[in-house]
Amino acid sequence: MKKTIFLLLTLFITNFNYAQNILLDSLVQKNGFPFQIDKNISFQGKGWDVLLNEIKQSNSVLLGETHFTNEIPYFTNAVTNEVHFDNYFLEVDPYSVDIIETKIKSLSPEQLNLFVKEYSTNFSFLEYEPEFALFKNLVKHNTKVYGAEQISIFADQMIISTLKETSKNKKVIEIYEQMLHNSKLVASKEGLEKYYLLSEDCLQKIDSLLKLKLSEKERKQIEDLKLSREIYVNRNHPLRIQLLKNILLTQMSDWKNKKNLFKFGAVHVPRGETILTKTDIYDIGSLISNIEEANFRKSLHIMLIGKGDKDDDISFKSFLNVAKDDQWYCFDLRPLKKSILQNKLKVDDIYLSRVIKGYDYLIYIPKVTKSKDISIE
Repeated sequence: MKKTIFLLLTLFITNFNYAQNILLDSLVQKNGFPFQIDKNISFQGKGWDVLLNEIKQSNSVLLGETHFTNEIPYFTNAVTNEVHFDNYFLEVDPYSVDIIETKIKSLSPEQLNLFVKEYSTNFSFLEYEPEFALFKNLVKHNTKVYGAEQISIFADQMIISTLKETSKNKKVIEIYEQMLHNSKLVASKEGLEKYYLLSEDCLQKIDSLLKLKLSEKERKQIEDLKLSREIYVNRNHPLRIQLLKNILLTQMSDWKNKKNLFKFGAVHVPRGETILTKTDIYDIGSLISNIEEANFRKSLHIMLIGKGDKDDDISFKSFLNVAKDDQWYCFDLRPLKKSILQNKLKVDDIYLSRVIKGYDYLIYIPKVTKSKDISIE
């Protein structure tokens, strides 16, 4: 009897899982639309038309990306060529963004080239050619750029040099000079020792600076340098997300009633829980979604992914069954989410479930290529 019950239960579970997979495949098939790259940094096809229509109706558009590709900056440029955004937010600290934006606006091409040659390794994601070209294009078209991120361990020399240029306190300038000297000394070392921001000397110099007379703006920057160091040293991801949210809230009066584009790693911008499955953090995507909703406006959350990542390919098998060719594919995830909420569809894969619940659209890129560093003319 027990054996019979076990066999029946096994058969039921097998049939149930099969039915769920069939339903998932069907929903993905019905809500997937192809599109193709077109000339002049654009696309054509139903998937592109669907996306543009949604983007135009949304106050804030959030792109959740895989970093270091050529295709995602291309896609972002294509979007901004069709839709004007008042503000662009990227995953670089606000101080680096302000410095680089100012240099682009104020320097001649020759002077900018010299600046880039000296400091491009301090640029974080803007060190990569397609990202820097996208950034310059947005600045050129008068889109206000904002950074929301901790200060990178690569960025200390550019930031400290700028602080030194603007300071009027001789003792403070002297400490900045010492920090720059020591940062250059350790840069040739191996491993974590080459990052001056992580060193005890850097912490001591920061604490010394905070005891001196500083402008309010300068003090805030030094405090953020210390906070960024703490995040790195303690590997404190929740504190990092708190910082990102704080930056956005501080800037909220500048963006809450305007057209905004956010481009961050895909873990940051779902409207629900992060897609980092071992945590339950609600990241900046959740914050922006709530702010827009509270203002009777709409946020649109788009995840972009390329073929070839084995872990993602396993979770997104149903999508890959549709995206078999060399076209780009846009999948509307909202019907899938609705089916989950109505208890019609059960998705056991936590990662896939969080993607479906957190994003409105999933874009599959047929082939992604790795972006190169800025080339100096």
